Amino acid sequence: PLDPKSYRERHFSGHISGSQLSLPPEEMVLPDPVAVEITVSRANNDQWRVSGTLVYRGQYVCSRCLESFDREQNGHIDRLFCVGSDPALNHKVQSLEDEQTFLPSGELAIQDLVREELLLDLPMIPVCSDDCCGLCPQCGCNRNQERCHCEDNTREGPFSRLKELKLS
Repeated sequence: PLDPKSYRERHFSGHISGSQLSLPPEEMVLPDPVAVEITVSRANNDQWRVSGTLVYRGQYVCSRCLESFDREQNGHIDRLFCVGSDPALNHKVQSLEDEQTFLPSGELAIQDLVREELLLDLPMIPVCSDDCCGLCPQCGCNRNQERCHCEDNTREGPFSRLKELKLS
């Protein structure tokens, strides 16, 4: 609970297992618990700043070669919270003056905060390495593991004539 009368800084550290976070398994799997270090401090009279770090190992599926891979990651948390309901919900025109989250109950759920931050930290297109060659579009072999002998049947596009352009 965020006590409106307290100005004392509070520290939280520990581990949260992946099963407690209920992440979608098609996005990321957490084989090990997430290490959480969080500090909750008073930002001003009615706001609390929550800052900290998350250290975790995520298992993803590469978007190019469809192989599973692990990646150690460090996430950062820096959010503002305010106790009470969002005043913008009572007005027809909503404006966001500060990026803050309102807590009607006055209780901060660290597990929910960690889950949100992990979801925001997901790579849009997970790739096992920058030089991943992916799958052959014709035979489907993994070009990182073997070399296929398929012909390159790329179609000519509207800009293919630009290859013939001589620039000096």
